[in-house]
Amino acid sequence: MAGNIYGSRSFGPADPTALNSSTATAIAAIRPNRYGALVQNTDSSITVYVGNTGVTSSTGTPIVAGGSLYFPTFAALYAISASGTPSVTVTEFFS
Repeated sequence: MAGNIYGSRSFGPADPTALNSSTATAIAAIRPNRYGALVQNTDSSITVYVGNTGVTSSTGTPIVAGGSLYFPTFAALYAISASGTPSVTVTEFFS
């Protein structure tokens, strides 16, 4: 654990989590003391989609290959891929 310039603490990034295109995969559990999570798509060519437990490629927030996106939430996050088996990493930020 290390403090950042704002005095909060963070963990991560965690080991990569493999996704698939048929079932949403949990990538971050609900954590009431988390104020956000940075999700990074580590794949070089496949887009992933992040959302709630029923996320699909039609309803999720897309993260392009190699991209990342910050989600200011303590809610659980799930992800699914457009195709194949890309991976994501998640860095969580806590107060």
